[in-house]
Amino acid sequence: MTGRTANRREILLAGAAATAALAAPRLARAQGATLRVVWMGWPENQVTPLFDEVQKRQPAIKLQVERIPFTQVFQTIEVKLNGRTPDPDIYICDSPLTASYASRGHLMALDGLIDKSRFTPSGLAAATYDGKIYSAPFGSSMQVLFYNKALLKAAGVEEPSADPAQRWTWEKLVAEAKKIARPADNIWGFAFEQSERPYQLLPLGQSLGGKALSDDGFKASGNLDGPAFVEAYTFMQKLYSEFKVAPPGQFDPATTPELFGTGKVGFFLAGTFNFDTFRSRFAGIDFGVAPHPFFAKGKPVTPTGAWHFGVNPRTAHKGAVEAVVKELLSDDLQAMWFKLRPYPPVVKAIWQREAATFDTDMWRIARHELDTTAQPRPATPGFREYEDVLRVALRDIQTGANVQQALTQAATRIDREIAKYRG
Repeated sequence: MTGRTANRREILLAGAAATAALAAPRLARAQGATLRVVWMGWPENQVTPLFDEVQKRQPAIKLQVERIPFTQVFQTIEVKLNGRTPDPDIYICDSPLTASYASRGHLMALDGLIDKSRFTPSGLAAATYDGKIYSAPFGSSMQVLFYNKALLKAAGVEEPSADPAQRWTWEKLVAEAKKIARPADNIWGFAFEQSERPYQLLPLGQSLGGKALSDDGFKASGNLDGPAFVEAYTFMQKLYSEFKVAPPGQFDPATTPELFGTGKVGFFLAGTFNFDTFRSRFAGIDFGVAPHPFFAKGKPVTPTGAWHFGVNPRTAHKGAVEAVVKELLSDDLQAMWFKLRPYPPVVKAIWQREAATFDTDMWRIARHELDTTAQPRPATPGFREYEDVLRVALRDIQTGANVQQALTQAATRIDREIAKYRG
């Protein structure tokens, strides 16, 4: 163009070429991105096939997946996020922590990547904070009562019904569990899968009408330490002390399924995903399933909510991350994930797609509970602190602490911890 004035078309062409030249390296970097993923430490045969399939569909994106054990995953994520670096790009997110992570700037809003019409309302609700979707719904959860048929028969205990309308009360369960328990022989009548976690144990107080937290998400005092939870956790304490039907000191949910799987527990209240674990790892056990118990003077309440995943807003590879998010939320990979680790799906199409699988007692119970009795953990930006404080109190109660004092101290501390999120 030397010696003359460039016309408008030439200027536009030159500008486009320059833009392409600048964009090309960025595109190449995005396509060749290495994404660091922090995931729950589920068995490798449940995790690796999922990410291998993503890798197959997105061959230009390399995934470095770090599986962290359940007892360490929350602390590991917290340390990484507090460093405020791009590591990790994607991370597993327990759904009640969505508000906590989002309020502290650790989650990227995903509204543009998620078609809300595909997801269950409860899945979307658990993913939402301040009107935006901050975590990707990846599964829900439901607890059912597994029982060992051989132990029940040997003790002369009737098998509970799978009909939610005929669910057992806690009082009935304890009476039957006493017939099975032989502590001296390490045989127990009953066990919780998660014996210290609010997810598993809040429904006890809620069954008696208790509120785990105020509606605004900032006050535990007068709720968590109220009469309903004091009564419920006094009952829980008696499972280990007075009734002697439950094994004390079993705080790792990665190992409690082994107690049931090896024939040491008659009744086991646990997540639906354990069904496949018992079938694959403990093939010799003959077991059945029944609905979650409730207190005779209360109402049925079951826990729900599960693992989502989130995107670090500081990622340097947003294009690659968005591609992976879309793959993980696709119908095909959601169906794969359900088969690898059978959490109740949050993508509505999977319920129809896997209809034959859901035609069993366990899934009929789970579907009924999700529709009628399921109650998520309290929504608060301070749930991380809420859970940490309450877990300590629940451990103390299990091992003999004064229930009222432990709950009052916990509620006071929770109020103080989450007050920083106000305003």
